[in-house]
This record gives sequence, structure tokens and C-alpha cells, in this order.
Amino acid sequence: MMDEELILLNPGPACTSKRVKDALLRGDLCHREPEFTELLFRIREALPRSLNLGGTHEALLVTGSGTAAMEMAVISSVRPDRGVIIVNNGVYGDRMIRIAKAHGIPFHEVRSEWTVPADPGAVEAALAEYPHVDAVVCVHHETTTGLINPVKEIGEVVAAHGALFVIDAISGTAIEDQDLSEVKADVVCGTANKGLHGQPGMSFILCSERSIERIQEVPERSLYLNAASYLKGQRKGDVPFTPAVQVCYALDEAIKEYEEAGGFAARTKLYRERAALVRGQFERLGLRILVDEQFRSNTVTMLHLPESVTYESLHDELKKRGYVIYAGQGQLSRDFFRICTMGEIPWHRLEQLEDALRESIEAARG
Repeated sequence: MMDEELILLNPGPACTSKRVKDALLRGDLCHREPEFTELLFRIREALPRSLNLGGTHEALLVTGSGTAAMEMAVISSVRPDRGVIIVNNGVYGDRMIRIAKAHGIPFHEVRSEWTVPADPGAVEAALAEYPHVDAVVCVHHETTTGLINPVKEIGEVVAAHGALFVIDAISGTAIEDQDLSEVKADVVCGTANKGLHGQPGMSFILCSERSIERIQEVPERSLYLNAASYLKGQRKGDVPFTPAVQVCYALDEAIKEYEEAGGFAARTKLYRERAALVRGQFERLGLRILVDEQFRSNTVTMLHLPESVTYESLHDELKKRGYVIYAGQGQLSRDFFRICTMGEIPWHRLEQLEDALRESIEAARG
């Protein structure tokens, strides 16, 4: 393996800066102390501001992966005897269905192929057929394939109906094109360790005023993920359960780095440039990309495995050269692999990826 740091080319956890890693070493702190209250208030104010939702959305932090944020959002947005429409064109759309099933929430599915963006017209038709649903849930960036869904257009459809619009922006926050201020989303779900370059273990939901009202109307479907408990406590600087304090330190530092570097506009520009660099390499190497160019994210690229190369062999050869890639999911796991340019990655390591891929493919073929 190379002497340099291992580069994670997977869609989370992502590589982090030394500054963010060092924040983990600030020391132990009880979450009932005023110092943590100050930290909590600072992050809750910074998250909406840094994502261009300051003044319109309120942040609730929860210790857990992005799935914790999504589960909290779904179960806190639907009142008793009401349902939810779930847009499903990948593993994470399907995960929303599993959440609804687990909590006995009636759902209606708007399905499309994994390589095809969700159709706002189909969402509009579903709302007409099921007018009494409380929410529509959609994934912004389906990392299953690296596909971007048209959340702005879907948000406009949902707003005209009056339901809450909940988006899984976990792999889109801060790095994918579509400024969240332009999306009529009532609940935006995110996590620390993707586009914000924090450490894994903290996630959040950003809630509009309408969503805040709804949170306080729904039943307590979960002890740990009941948004009303977090809302009540965090407004006072408290948390209902012990949080990952050191991960909060790291998120605080990551947000500072993000804003100092130019915020959303600068980071999305960087990610577009990264995508162009590595996709040029893929083309030269003859690696075919699954998703049409117009629908691709700035981060995840789903690639056909080269002939006579297994994912396991390619993964192991690349890891020897300092890179970690990711397998395809579900029905795509046998024939595809993913490369994701997310997190803190030195530019020269991305430039070196082409040679590493070429050597790894040759070695994997034996």
C-alpha cells in the first residue's frame, strides 16, 4: 500500500481533514454542561445558514447515521390514519418504504427504474389519487446508481397540493446541484459525514415552520427518534439522549471549514471539477458509466466492471494502491462498482487514480 493516507472513494464515510480529525481531541465533555449547550446552539444555527435555509428552517440534531434522520423525518411527518407517498427509484427510496412498514404508516409508491429520474407528473397523479396523504418523500441523490432526482420540480407539485415534502438530501447536502433554498422542502435530512466533511455518527433534519407544527401533532411512534422530544429539548439547549459529543465538535469544525472555503457555491464547483476529472479517466480506460450524463450526480459514478474482472479482485488491487471503492447494490452488485469523489481528497490523488485503476484492472485479470 502507498505511504499516503488511504483514500475512501465510497459514498460515506468520507475522508476528513486534519482540522476536523483534531476537533475530536478537544476532550471529554458532559452534554449537560453549558459548554455543550453553546456547541449545540452554534451547530443548530449554522446548519440552516450554511445550506442557504437560514430563517426558513430549524435544525434538529440526532446521534446516528443518515437513516436515523430519515426515520425521524418520516415518522414525525404523518398523522394518525394518514399516509405517505414514497418516490422509489433505488435502494434508499426502498428504505423509506421499509421505514413506513416498520411503523405501520400507510404508503403509496411512485416507482421508476433505477436509472431513470423520478417523474414529477407521476407524483402529481399519485397526489390526485391519494389526496389525504400527509407527506411526499423523495431521495435527492440516489447513491445506488449516482442518479439525481428533480427535487425542485417535485417540490413545486407537492406545494400545490399542501402535503409536506420530505427529502433525503443525505448524499446531496452541500455538494449536489440544486440549491436547497430553491426547493420547497419542508424537511431536509442530512448527515455530518458526506458533503459537509464531518465525522460519521451525527445526522440532522432541517424543518420548515409547517413541519415544526406537524411534528407536534403526530403520535410518539419511537422513543429515540421522536422529533417532538428533540425539538422541545434542543430549543432549550438540551438533548433527550446522550449525544456523540466529540462528533459534534468535528461537525462544528467541518462547517467552519466549509463556510471559510466559500460554502455551497464553492463546494459544488469543486465537486463538478472532480467529477469531470475522474470521468475523463474512466472514458480513457474504456469504463462504461451506467447513468446518462444529464442525470448524474457530482459524486457517485456507477461503472460496469471490466470484462473478466470481479469486484472483489478490483477492490483488493486498488486498496493495495491506496484507494477504497464500493460495490454495486441489490440487483447491480454482480456487474457494477461505484467510485465516489466525496470528502477531503487531495487533487493529486485523484489525478493518480487513472494509473491505479489501469494497473489494478490488469492485475485483477491475472
